[in-house]
Amino acid sequence: MSEYTKWKVIGIILAVAASFYILAPTLFRFGPAGDDAEFGASTIARYFPKKGINLGLDLRGGLYLEMEVNLEEAVKNRVDVLTSEIERITDAKEFPGLKLERVNQTNRVRVFLPADRRSPFSGQLRENFGDVLDSLAAPTEINFRISQGAALADLLAEVSSFLKERNVPFADVERGGADDVLRVVLREPGSHEAVLEKIRGGPFGAQLTPLSSSDYTILQLTPEYAGHLREMTLKQAIEAVRNRVDRYGVAEAGIQLQGEDRIIVEIPGVKDPDRVIDIIRKTGLLEFRMVDDSMDEAALNTLIQETREKNKIADGYSKEIVDSLNQALKGKIPEDDEILFELSRDPITKEVVNGIPYLLKKRADVTGDMLRAAQVGIQQNEPHVNLSFNKIGTKNFGDVTKVNVGKRMAIVLDGVVSTAPVIKDAILSGQAQITLGYGSYQSLLAEAEDLALLLREGALPASLTIATKTLIGPSLGADSIKSGINSMLFACAVIFLFMLGYYKLGGLLANLVLILNVLFIFAVLALLQASLTLPGIAGIVLTMGMAVDANVIIFERMREEKRLGKTAKSIVESGYGNAMSAIIDGNITTLIAGIVLYQFGTGPIKGFATTLMIGIVTTLVTAVVVTRVVYDYFIYKRKVNRIII
Repeated sequence: MSEYTKWKVIGIILAVAASFYILAPTLFRFGPAGDDAEFGASTIARYFPKKGINLGLDLRGGLYLEMEVNLEEAVKNRVDVLTSEIERITDAKEFPGLKLERVNQTNRVRVFLPADRRSPFSGQLRENFGDVLDSLAAPTEINFRISQGAALADLLAEVSSFLKERNVPFADVERGGADDVLRVVLREPGSHEAVLEKIRGGPFGAQLTPLSSSDYTILQLTPEYAGHLREMTLKQAIEAVRNRVDRYGVAEAGIQLQGEDRIIVEIPGVKDPDRVIDIIRKTGLLEFRMVDDSMDEAALNTLIQETREKNKIADGYSKEIVDSLNQALKGKIPEDDEILFELSRDPITKEVVNGIPYLLKKRADVTGDMLRAAQVGIQQNEPHVNLSFNKIGTKNFGDVTKVNVGKRMAIVLDGVVSTAPVIKDAILSGQAQITLGYGSYQSLLAEAEDLALLLREGALPASLTIATKTLIGPSLGADSIKSGINSMLFACAVIFLFMLGYYKLGGLLANLVLILNVLFIFAVLALLQASLTLPGIAGIVLTMGMAVDANVIIFERMREEKRLGKTAKSIVESGYGNAMSAIIDGNITTLIAGIVLYQFGTGPIKGFATTLMIGIVTTLVTAVVVTRVVYDYFIYKRKVNRIII
């Protein structure tokens, strides 16, 4: 036996030993996946890898989520940030009377400024923000003067309903900066004439008179920047979801992007799916907003109840209902205000039983991205969350509280008022506290821990909507495992019988090497911490057929050489030499197909492609290298002169 062959033998032995070492947690059931096993209590477990083979969701059971990312919401949030930044850097003396206002339901901003200062203002925008904002030349809004005696609130609802029934491309109908002006915001700038013609032909008659000009210009995010923002929002959302799942302590979670706006989350073996979903879905958007005390709670409740009844808005406090309520209240509350609720829950069922309304300023003075830390604290046996702000947040918080002593500031989390305390003194230390209401100590502690986790990890760049939720029970996983194992055993039995009956001793060698091939596949899966799924088992079964196919090609070549009457040494060398090109070509083309499946497939397809690609590599090692070493051993070491094939 040559020195080169000896090294191959040593390499094979080391590979087999390494495979058993890597698979020890799976074979002997110790480590995280097998804590209940007796062997798991042994101290020997610490000398082996901590994790074995990951079982996929279809085998282990767990939670499958498909969530849609609200990309347009992220764009609107960015417009709000840009609006605040523009106001901060703009000199009031150079641009007197400047007022910025985001157009509802769009990514546009109105700029109220004297005509002679608009050109210098555009120049400053280009200097500070580059190609982020564009001035729109095409009309994006239509303003109407309301006739005397007409009710603005009624007309807002009537025009909005009229346009919706006729599928007119509009974004919003709102008060136009004065009590006698109604504004229709267009979704498509080029639809100005079509929308105007529809309204003229409607039932409004002399109630609405179109205005020919306005005292403002419109800014909009450039298409390039808006596209980049949507792309970054998706990446940030995936990273935020991954961080939250990891910090929650869920192992082996799979998180990936699907399509243009969906995130798939697969969490095997999760014990409390509702809590995980709650952590993932919460936007974690923290805002500190001033309360507008121009209306007391009783007046607000009366106004809200009348608006619900008139506009047939359902009782409840979900985001959709609150948005509809604020839409219906336009013209009845200040334009820069909105109503949000502090929710009261039943301490046992946790169901919302009441909502306390607050009239709040829309713009937040301090936000969660200014936080430095969020920690759980306990005072008088009541858990709460302590907040500390960074340098910018501390300054903003101090400035706001300094000029609003005696007024109320609301702490808003994900559109829900947590609390609204009165500012007694200026808070210059950059510290704040969120209380959690009522409940048992354990439930409040868990709520405080989850809230602190969300605030530390940062807010999601956009809200998530669950499109698909599937809970897979362990019994289904057990049935899948049983079916998968049975399919593998049946495939092995058929292959073993065929190879042994057709190729005799050569077939026996191919069968033994096939077992080694499967061992290597599982070892690589465990090493890479790739999940084994039901389609992955199908990939292993396919690999078994491909592995013996390589041996079939070699054996048939060897039979041809044997019929020519060549020696055993020549039969082996010619058989392997002539078969190699066909084996390599066939496996490389299959490997390319596997790479394409993995790159563009999702879920089950990726699982199939993973085991297929791993199997191709292990097949080339076992079916070609290992069998050749065995033949070389018998020919050169044992001096065998006859090949049974």
